[in-house]
Amino acid sequence: MEYMVWVWLGVFITTLIIESITQDLIAVWFSLGSIIALILSAIPQIQWYIEIVVFAVVSGLSLGLTRPFAKKLLFNATRYTNVDEFVGKRVKVISDISKYENGEVKIYDIIYHASLMEEETETIKKDEIVEIVTLKGNKVVVRKINEVERKDEE
Repeated sequence: MEYMVWVWLGVFITTLIIESITQDLIAVWFSLGSIIALILSAIPQIQWYIEIVVFAVVSGLSLGLTRPFAKKLLFNATRYTNVDEFVGKRVKVISDISKYENGEVKIYDIIYHASLMEEETETIKKDEIVEIVTLKGNKVVVRKINEVERKDEE
C-alpha cells in the first residue's frame, strides 16, 4: 500500500515532536521503529501488517534494551546547590543545640535548624560559634569550635 510511506513518516515526525517536548526517552525509540517500517513500506512486496509487526518489535527491543543505559547516563548527573558552600563555614548559634534537641544557626540572614555531630555531647549555647560539618536533610550538622581553633582564625 502506497499510503503507508506517509503513515510511517507521520508517525516518525509525531514521535520526534513528542520526544522534544517531554525529553523522557520514550518516544525516540518509536521513531527508530517508524524509520525501519518506513523503509520497509517502500518495498512493494511487503504487506502492511508486516510493517506494523516490525515497527512494534524494533520499538520494543530498542526501548527495552537501551533505555536503562541511556537513562543512567543522561539523568544521573550530580546537581550542586549553593548549600554545598555551607560546609566548613563558621556561624553563630541563635538557639541552644544539644545532643537531644535541635537548635538554630543563622547563615546569610537565613535561620537553619542545626543538630550536633554524633560524637559531640556538650550542649552548645546561644551566641557561640560553630562549624558546619555536613548537611543532613534540611538541617546543618555542626561541631563546637574550641578556643585554640578560634585563636588560629584570628
